[in-house]
Amino acid sequence: MQLTVEVENEIYDELKTMGIDIQSKIKEYLKNLIDDGYPTISKEEANKRVADAVERYDSGKGEYLQQKEYDKEMEVFFETLK
Repeated sequence: MQLTVEVENEIYDELKTMGIDIQSKIKEYLKNLIDDGYPTISKEEANKRVADAVERYDSGKGEYLQQKEYDKEMEVFFETLK
């Protein structure tokens, strides 16, 4: 099977200038679609997890970050993706 991807000239030129191997990035992305590294769970388990999270929130038993703390953690996380 052959896959054709259309990329705007400006984006292509920028990726190429940055030295990004577009072909390998596309292959990596497609492999991640197949397996994201997380174990598969059933629909029932997913529903249970959501119900448990809602219960923790409603009962006040959950531990949550303040917005600034959340923003900082997300900033650190995004740095790991570069």
